[in-house]
Amino acid sequence: MDTELVTPRLHLSPPTVADVPRIVELVNDPDIAAFTLAIPYPYTEADAVTWLSILNANWRERSAFSFAIRTEEDGMVGAVGLHLSPKYGHAELGYWMGAPYRKRGYVREAVGAVIDFGFRETDVRRIHAIHHVDNPASGAVLRANRLRHEATLEDYVVRGDSVWTVEQYRILRGEWANQK
Repeated sequence: MDTELVTPRLHLSPPTVADVPRIVELVNDPDIAAFTLAIPYPYTEADAVTWLSILNANWRERSAFSFAIRTEEDGMVGAVGLHLSPKYGHAELGYWMGAPYRKRGYVREAVGAVIDFGFRETDVRRIHAIHHVDNPASGAVLRANRLRHEATLEDYVVRGDSVWTVEQYRILRGEWANQK
């Protein structure tokens, strides 16, 4: 199984303990916390170490695959991953990007590589993602990678005192194969 993915501008590989300071620097951002389900704010070194521990266990169990998004110039700039539900034949896609590196197409490029990885290296039949309705840039990333909008899910997530409406997208294995 490939643990490193290369695109024209990016190198994707599992984050390591050496990345902890960079992870904290990038993720300690209220905007990232506002649009993700599992990332707290403020984000601490302990949060990053816990995240890495979970990622390592997930890789060993083949239940989830997370990659640091790296550029040659800046090192780690974000992360992207797939969380598998093998019993049901699908995987959920998730990602975040550090503020200085947004709007450069890095997430779009990384998401495409991870979708390819997911269908090439696992047996999932579909990959899906959701995004908060107030984050249309995330929808643009998904559409650019040929995911289809499936639904607007009202009051889908309760996070703290907030109730989120989200947009859901998906790509099926057959659709992905027809694009190759």
